[in-house]
Amino acid sequence: MDQSKDEQLKTTSEEEAGALASGVQIPDPVGQVKPQRTWLQRYGFSMLVLGLCLVMGYYILMQQNKEDELPVQGKGAEFSYTDTDGANVTLSGTNGKARLLYFFFANCPDVCPPTTALMSQVQDELKDDGVFGDEVEFLSVTIDPTRDTPELLKDYADRFDADPNGWKFLRGDEKETAALAREYQILVTKDDEGNFGHMNLIVLLDREGQIRDWISANDYILEGENNLAPSDMAKKIKSVL
Repeated sequence: MDQSKDEQLKTTSEEEAGALASGVQIPDPVGQVKPQRTWLQRYGFSMLVLGLCLVMGYYILMQQNKEDELPVQGKGAEFSYTDTDGANVTLSGTNGKARLLYFFFANCPDVCPPTTALMSQVQDELKDDGVFGDEVEFLSVTIDPTRDTPELLKDYADRFDADPNGWKFLRGDEKETAALAREYQILVTKDDEGNFGHMNLIVLLDREGQIRDWISANDYILEGENNLAPSDMAKKIKSVL
């Protein structure tokens, strides 16, 4: 037989009273509902870890770039020469551009022609990047000005497709040029028979006229299959822009 509503309430009250008397906790239906966590509570730690990873990644990238940066090796020595058109060219007058400075002579029987051909390839790489002439300039200085006349230097430049907008062939006093080369730590020699010799290095100067590297041209022309590529030199030049 069904209990009446009053009897049911009485039975429930008696059960609760018995539970309290025996020390049993009665669950609170309201207290069982857990409060919702905020977005920050749920994702804050993950966002913190992500932020730390980004900071560390940026730091590592900056350190790698710093390691690739060419150090300043000293200030380039000032000079004053004339180009094949008779215009005066100085180091300070070309500041604002990265420069390759190469001491050579047109009658060179060995390294000068392939090195100049290499520089012509680097010129093309820099042209493709849109920096040759405006941001980068090549300066080839003859150590044999007696034989390397302006006309001969013009022919030499044309032979290697040198762009006069960014590549100057320069001449001046022979002894002063040998002394200047020594200031750039490049040895120039001349024997009793008038034969010239020189270290086959190309000086890389930055926009401020500071020496940033001595590039061994032989690494690009004498190593056979292990030759460095013209693009490697172009990359090095662009690193100081």
